[in-house]
Amino acid sequence: MAAACQGTAEEVAERLAGRVDPQDLVLLIGGVDTGKTTLARALHARLGGEVVDADLGQSAIGPPTVISLGTYAHGMRDGYFVGDTTPRGHLLPAVCGAVLMASRAKRPTLVDTDGYVAGPAGRSYKGALVELLRPDLVVLLKRDETPSFSLPRSRVEVVCVRLVGVRRKDREARARTRTHAFREYLAQGEEVKLPWGDLRIEGSLLGMGEVIPAEEFSKLLGCQVVLARRCGDEAIAVIEGRPLSVAAAKCFLRLSSLYLVQTRDLAGLLVGCFRDGRFTGLGRVVEVDEEGLTVAVPGGVPPEALRLGSLRLSSTGEEIGRVTIP
Repeated sequence: MAAACQGTAEEVAERLAGRVDPQDLVLLIGGVDTGKTTLARALHARLGGEVVDADLGQSAIGPPTVISLGTYAHGMRDGYFVGDTTPRGHLLPAVCGAVLMASRAKRPTLVDTDGYVAGPAGRSYKGALVELLRPDLVVLLKRDETPSFSLPRSRVEVVCVRLVGVRRKDREARARTRTHAFREYLAQGEEVKLPWGDLRIEGSLLGMGEVIPAEEFSKLLGCQVVLARRCGDEAIAVIEGRPLSVAAAKCFLRLSSLYLVQTRDLAGLLVGCFRDGRFTGLGRVVEVDEEGLTVAVPGGVPPEALRLGSLRLSSTGEEIGRVTIP
């Protein structure tokens, strides 16, 4: 039977702190507006250690779209780029990022999660975090008398918490918070040209296999091809205009799958920048042409590799759409 606790964030944190040993990991789970981050801040002030901020949309430590590792006072020291403000459609990277950041965190460690707990996918997502993180304490936050999430049978110590005085935000307020955070972060960016030949793109067909000559593929498709790559019986092409003969191109090249990406869909795309295998910051695609990508990156330092997100942003941080790049 889970223990129960109610009060302000300061009162609850005071009670919970006595349950946490110096090497423990504490996982906070709850729906939207249950006070997870408010409680995490209060607990962190008492316990020290580090925080894994796994709320992709309302991050308090790093930028949105990133699972951040650090402290509230000093910000992010490491991060895992997921590339969207929600784990929906990105559950595997979200779980992977949370587990990896927790493995690098100083103890005691607090893991502050997002409010996605409803439905089969939300429950599976949070259940996977419990199984893989193996927390010493799970704090289930609720708005009323019923917890918004139920753990599967587990030996993990669980405390159900209801915070009083939690301020609720509507969807518009959350969007404004994200826009402000993106705007501040993108303001640090400077444009650099990244030639296709030197550009390493991780996790996408655009960075895999062999290059297909653009002129040859343009003739096959009947439209301008900026870049094309083939990996086995799959291929991807960045194009401008409307293709006329997709089936013929697939047949001629003996492909099972051909993915076409318009250059306009890459414009504004959020990307993760990497150096020495570590995330170094967010970038934003400014322009796409035959020579490569023009990307605004932190401090204008060219990254060694990019990972493509799915969120597209305006230059001032507004969300303008999503795109999936295979």
